[in-house]
Amino acid sequence: MSKLTERLFLFFLGIPLFIATILLVPHWHYAVFHLEILFFSVLAILEMRDILSRRTEVLPAGELIAAGILAPLAAASFAVFSLPFRIIPAAAAAAVLLVLFFEFLHSFSGSFEKSLERISSGLFVILYPGFLVLFLSIMTVWNHAGVIFCVFFLMVFGCDSIAWFLGILFGRGNRGVVPASPNKSVAGFIGGYLGSIAGSLAGYFLFPEVFAGPVWKMLLLAFFIATSAILGDIAESILKRAAGIKDSGSFMPGRGGILDTIDSVLVSAPVFYILCGFLFTF
Repeated sequence: MSKLTERLFLFFLGIPLFIATILLVPHWHYAVFHLEILFFSVLAILEMRDILSRRTEVLPAGELIAAGILAPLAAASFAVFSLPFRIIPAAAAAAVLLVLFFEFLHSFSGSFEKSLERISSGLFVILYPGFLVLFLSIMTVWNHAGVIFCVFFLMVFGCDSIAWFLGILFGRGNRGVVPASPNKSVAGFIGGYLGSIAGSLAGYFLFPEVFAGPVWKMLLLAFFIATSAILGDIAESILKRAAGIKDSGSFMPGRGGILDTIDSVLVSAPVFYILCGFLFTF
């Protein structure tokens, strides 16, 4: 199966199935969705560890997973079990302390040359993907969360997919504008914004009771989601280029690794969360 076929298969089957788990299984405060988030978070942590290990010393996989999963696990517990919101910042602080504790244990070897690298890489994993992904769990407590998530993913994956499609069709002569990702084109960037706008307008007209207000709110949201999705994709490209690899992994057919698939989601989720707090009342 060619990479193009695999990518189309993922777009027309994989993404709809993923969204279906949100719409069709909202039981127990979207518990299935939270399990998916935690599963993908663990895989993303392992991929990030592999990327960082190409250029720097990192903590063992088990230690990184233990620290990196604390904040997402706390966010899921807040949503599913209605625990106090303060459990989330407490878990984030605990994750930082856990990284420092692990390095304290490693210090008994008597060698401190790689301590800064291990601590820095551990803190980075707590942030990316750990901290960024927890916004997905937090948003499940909103009213109409299933609809909101569908529109969010339509905007993000619409940006990514239309950017790729128009880049293939019209981007041959306008590529190379971003050194970290030379295959990206001006046509692709334009397509990304168009895809996000299309997703936002679909949500606006299909669910007016959820996204109430003037249409400019959705257009503004689409602009920032497209921008954050593109930046997330480019940031991932920078990390991979620094590590000297093409894909973060091979878990997703046609896409590469988990991080290759959710890089735009990770950066867009907090942007979506913040903007919706100003633009809408969920």
